[in-house]
Amino acid sequence: MSRELKAILILGVCAGTVLGCERATPEAPGLAPIPATAPATELTVEPEVGAVNDEAQLDALALACDGAALREQFAARTPAQLDALASAGPPSLAMLAAWERGRGFDAEGVLAPASVDRLAKQIEVALGLAAPKWWLEQLASGRQRAGDETGPPYYDVGLRDQADRRGAWELGPGGLRVRPGAAMVLSAANGTLSFDLSMGRVQLGPLPTDPGSAIEVARARAGTTIYYSTFSPGSGGFRFPLRAVDSNGSLRWEAQVCGPDRKVLGGLGYLSVEILVVESPPPSPDSRTLPGQAAAVTGVAVFTAESHGVALDVFDPQTGARTLAWSSDFWSAR
Repeated sequence: MSRELKAILILGVCAGTVLGCERATPEAPGLAPIPATAPATELTVEPEVGAVNDEAQLDALALACDGAALREQFAARTPAQLDALASAGPPSLAMLAAWERGRGFDAEGVLAPASVDRLAKQIEVALGLAAPKWWLEQLASGRQRAGDETGPPYYDVGLRDQADRRGAWELGPGGLRVRPGAAMVLSAANGTLSFDLSMGRVQLGPLPTDPGSAIEVARARAGTTIYYSTFSPGSGGFRFPLRAVDSNGSLRWEAQVCGPDRKVLGGLGYLSVEILVVESPPPSPDSRTLPGQAAAVTGVAVFTAESHGVALDVFDPQTGARTLAWSSDFWSAR
């Protein structure tokens, strides 16, 4: 029998059986799929079933500002695993992991500038806008406390007469502290705070009555939704509300800004806040928005900083859901 005829007969027999025949010549490694019923051996590499879910759970902890749990999870991971998160993780995890890996202090307790520079680039990539200069400066002012190498650093809030790192304060309606220019669009009557749009007056809500209360307010170019927060700077970096109000005065949503998320007021407690509306395309100083040309709002970023921490919260402009969260000190859990 010729060699060719023998090969044809063998193939015909194998095709007519249920199990088939063993191949005389093995295929190249990695090309043949492993049958679902194949028993596992010491050479079989099982897929990491929990890897995606684990990353999703970590991201959920970050978006919930659960600093204590996230810090514990980070401590259980190797430097290589944190580097992987810093390179390819979701934005919140990438920023947090990169910060923890790059965070360091010199012999005099001064924070490493490279970690601040890297964070600034990550924020610009994630949001399409630059982090405020004052916020980066306060982050860079971090100094380690003498004799406490593991605790949180101290951040210089830059207080001066009627001003902080964010800038100067002015007295607005009802004695409310406002930033320069805000008093031109804010008003109060019968205990109600309002914002003046070109199309009319928008009622925001009750005028804060606590002494020393402040307001930060923002809106998109030619936008009619007002995003604002009222808070007490001297109470420190506790959580506070962010509200989105439509032009008809209806509350679109209310969210909670984690900020540094201080748990106890001790020492100097002074919070600085800036709200930036993230637009696509981003605003250009050389262009003017004409009626009907409003850019799409893709996020509302709230930059916060105090003596015990620096933080960033970003919210979905339609729902108020937090979409990005970062903290210099695990939200006051370091």
